[in-house]
Amino acid sequence: MNKGAQRVVSALLSGADEPLVFMNKTQIIIGITVVVLILFTFGYYIRNPLIPKIKIGDTILYLELAITAKKKEIGLGGRDSLQDGWGMLFPYDHKESYQFWMKGMKFPLDFVWIADKKVVDISENIPLLTGSEITTVKPKVPVDQILELNAGDVKKYNINIGDPVVIITK
Repeated sequence: MNKGAQRVVSALLSGADEPLVFMNKTQIIIGITVVVLILFTFGYYIRNPLIPKIKIGDTILYLELAITAKKKEIGLGGRDSLQDGWGMLFPYDHKESYQFWMKGMKFPLDFVWIADKKVVDISENIPLLTGSEITTVKPKVPVDQILELNAGDVKKYNINIGDPVVIITK
């Protein structure tokens, strides 16, 4: 039996009226400090969630990332909408004229084509279907990132070819 347990048993058996002290002042201060830090951290991240953002020109939008091959294939397909102020970013490890399709889409999109941290092309208000065919779209030049936005967002946020692009992760 350790010394702390021996003290408790001894105090209980002797009927002592003295209060049992399990922590010294230093332990109490450390405990309170840890609780305060946890509460502060929790409060901070409630107000400042760890959601990636993109800055295009002077506009900052929240991002969903399509990183895996499966996520890139599905994209925004099957959804009823994309929340206002949000976009889906498709990052690639090399530049290419990637072709996107509107398969499974329930709403039209704007595409912002990005290369070397700059907007290099824009495709606006891409419909779900072209006649009876699923619409496809691709940039005029090779890109390494594609941002999908709600149709009309390019105009709404005044996004232009040549705008600088910065990914914000904090």
